[in-house]
Amino acid sequence: MTRSALFALLLVVPCVSVRIFSADPLPYRTDGGGNDKLPWFQVKPGEFPPEGSAHRISGELIELNHVERTAVLRPDRNDSQRTDDYDKAMPFTFLPFGSMRYHGAPAELRDIPIGTHMHGLFYCDEKPKSDGKGPFTKCMLLEDDFSYSEQTKRTWRIDTIALDKKQLTVTGVGSDGKADAKATIFVVNSTTRIWKGRTIAALADLATGQNVVINLTVCTLKGPGRAVDIWIDEESRKVASAMQLETHKLFQREHGLACWVDEVDNKEGIVTITLFGGNDASLVKDMPVKSSIAAVVGEDSLRTYDQINDSQRGPILEILSVPVVPGCSGVKMKFKPQNLIEGFRPKRILRIFAGGWKVDDLPKEESVYK
Repeated sequence: MTRSALFALLLVVPCVSVRIFSADPLPYRTDGGGNDKLPWFQVKPGEFPPEGSAHRISGELIELNHVERTAVLRPDRNDSQRTDDYDKAMPFTFLPFGSMRYHGAPAELRDIPIGTHMHGLFYCDEKPKSDGKGPFTKCMLLEDDFSYSEQTKRTWRIDTIALDKKQLTVTGVGSDGKADAKATIFVVNSTTRIWKGRTIAALADLATGQNVVINLTVCTLKGPGRAVDIWIDEESRKVASAMQLETHKLFQREHGLACWVDEVDNKEGIVTITLFGGNDASLVKDMPVKSSIAAVVGEDSLRTYDQINDSQRGPILEILSVPVVPGCSGVKMKFKPQNLIEGFRPKRILRIFAGGWKVDDLPKEESVYK
């Protein structure tokens, strides 16, 4: 197609978009990109990483510190590992803009039980091993099997049930109805919770042909894993997501939405911030232009110092839309606090509270100042 013909097509069909792909290869390694000899992407302070630059690792959550936003994963075994590296613990820290999802909704580490099988996106440490394979110490996203199933639009179809053998044979099915070529056998027992509608059901409610969502544990040591929770209908999945969403929204109203400072106009006293992703969009709606917000300085762990006494209030002057990239909500704000305090500097972390949210004391362990 000639350039003039393409231009004419765009005039006739305005909804068509044209994306120009660069012939230049990416300067960093990607999953499945055939560029294994390149280094992994390095996250830079004050910058969001590009789409597709993280490394996907799945495993079992075996330790966590919800205050410092650190955790330990036991990675799933795979063919790329040496047998000596099987089940080796992988400590990591969440990036300031890193987020979690649990039951298909935004979450905090405190919401996720130890032993939950998780799927994550990670970035390599500044000092990788000599083989260039890690360690992957910076987490961008961590989500449970429920959330991963929702994201990939896949469920499990129950093929056979053998409760006497504690076995559930299932086949993965995509949203297009296409099924996996091979079935999977999970362990089910008296500890497995069955969810139906708004109630806890029983193992007897499992039936062949059901399309279910399953959260797993002990996938790494005794794979494919044991079913912890099975949601057997759409209503039960919606209930689980709705409950987790309310838990998340309450936490954010009490702790503030995290963001970082882009720039500070010292002459006009205006601070420009970008809100991190991973939060429910309804929370931002509580902060319209001309409303007042309270801003509190935080650390990379998102912990604040003394949010009651440190908060600086001021009006939102402007809300701007920016591209949504990993870690970024797509929302930028300009506000004018009553004072430009020391922590209002580019690349520093803030938490902001809508005018209708109460800025209250936090438990001592959650504050930097004890």
